[in-house]
Amino acid sequence: MKNLLSLKPFLLKYKKNLLAGFLFIILTNLFAVIGPKYIGQAIDTMNRHFEIQDVLKDAGLYFLFSILSGYFLYLVRQNIIVVSRHIEFDLKNDYYNHLQKLPRKFYNTTSTGELISRGTNDLNAVREFLGPGIMYSFNTFFRLLFALIAMIALSPKLTFFALLPAPLLSYSVYKIGSNMQKRSKSIQESYAAITNLVQENLSGIRVVKSYTRESFEIDRFKTLNKEYYRKNLSLGKLQALFFAILTSLTAFSLLPVIWVGGLIVINHKMTVGDIAQFIVYVSMLSWPIISIGWVTSIVQRASSALVRLNEIFSIKPEKTEQESGTTEKENFQGSISFRNVGFHYPGHEKHPILKNISLDIEAGSKVAIVGATGSGKTTLVNLIPRLYEPVEGSVLLDGREIRSLPLTTLRELIGFVPQVNFLFSDTIAHNINWGSRDDEADAVIEASRIAMLHDDVEEFPDQFETMLGEKGINLSGGQKQRACIARAIAWKPKLLILDDALSAVDTGTEARIFEALLQKLPETTILLISHRISTVKNCDRIVVLKEGTIVESGTHEELLELNHLYAELYNQQLLEEEILSLS
Repeated sequence: MKNLLSLKPFLLKYKKNLLAGFLFIILTNLFAVIGPKYIGQAIDTMNRHFEIQDVLKDAGLYFLFSILSGYFLYLVRQNIIVVSRHIEFDLKNDYYNHLQKLPRKFYNTTSTGELISRGTNDLNAVREFLGPGIMYSFNTFFRLLFALIAMIALSPKLTFFALLPAPLLSYSVYKIGSNMQKRSKSIQESYAAITNLVQENLSGIRVVKSYTRESFEIDRFKTLNKEYYRKNLSLGKLQALFFAILTSLTAFSLLPVIWVGGLIVINHKMTVGDIAQFIVYVSMLSWPIISIGWVTSIVQRASSALVRLNEIFSIKPEKTEQESGTTEKENFQGSISFRNVGFHYPGHEKHPILKNISLDIEAGSKVAIVGATGSGKTTLVNLIPRLYEPVEGSVLLDGREIRSLPLTTLRELIGFVPQVNFLFSDTIAHNINWGSRDDEADAVIEASRIAMLHDDVEEFPDQFETMLGEKGINLSGGQKQRACIARAIAWKPKLLILDDALSAVDTGTEARIFEALLQKLPETTILLISHRISTVKNCDRIVVLKEGTIVESGTHEELLELNHLYAELYNQQLLEEEILSLS
């Protein structure tokens, strides 16, 4: 139960409804226990000379108390079960909000399917505890309490015999319950594995079909599903054993009651009606005792699920707190400075990605970063929006250390188009205007014109209202890249970062896009990563990286005169173009 204490804030939020529910539970069981008294009276009445009105009166009172018990049970469900849905709503919102704030490194090592499983299956297990679990726990407690009080009032001796199986029952709940928790956690982990496999398979279905690996993926799913089935079956067998033991112990408790009770009636110490009333109370204990197993199962599943949810909640989000000083976007110009920056991944200190990088980029300038694959280009620009943090040195924006800026403010200044482009399953217009402060059609059209996407979109039947499939599957690679560029432009950034964002477009379109960026965004600082010299040669400055260090920096003409690494890249591309033209 200690794992479930983290739910305390949610329970306190709806304490009025829960307290009302608990009050109605008491009333439900109070009236339920009062009712059998009139059954006993009716039986005793019929054992002597009686009039039918006396029996009908007792039957009517029993019916009345049954109705009252049922009515308050309805009110119990209206309060406690409804509260469980409210808390489920709050938990889902908190879980999703927390996921949005987690750092990028978390998503580098956690699968989407795992997160979906925790937010659906695990959260549903917690809701079952908050609703049926809590309701039946207290209902069982008060039913047992009131029934035992009534039984003791009738005959302490009979109550003793009725409770003979109680020690064995307690031991069974303890031993089997702990085993059920372990199996429940294992089942939830298997479900997460299945969810992850299905999510990845459906997202990559086109790759699966291209390589005709349908049978392979089906076999993988069958293996995981069989394991999930086996674990559920194992838990089901344990639960069946649990319920069988509880039911048997309940039935066994009636044998001494009937035997001893019969002797007591023979000795005229109790009436037949008293024995009948006592047996009704023993029977009333059947469901509470049996429900102990069901509630135990719910609690164990919820406990395991909450452990998995709390693992996510315990991960610290990215810091977005407001620091002192001005943070208005208009107050920034867009100059960037790197001061002796070094970076390596955690645990890889001997293999630095960036080493002693010092670089000043003026506001409004257009700077290209080139270098071989693995030279650190992407890592360098990822430091600016703090997708990674430098392990040495500092990065400055307009002379201010970026770590002194609120993360939200910093990223609102930046338009970022990464290597892997992503589009949402929405219209083209909404994808371009996604998250933008302006909801104007003119801004969408202007951004699409700069990105050279407008003419393509105009040819679609629904134009900008065209719905895109998952990840923009109904667009070509070049169109996806240009849509992502348009989205970054619509953000109206002070700094635009294009990380190899034009690799899927032809050189002619690439040149027109860059020319449009120069004309339409003269005050925006642009950082361009590209492998094409034809693109970067018109930049104000070109920075060449090699093995994490800056080896050259200057204009296109200056770097050619150096006749070093940049010149080698340039001559190599000229040769490739010549070979292509001859072929």
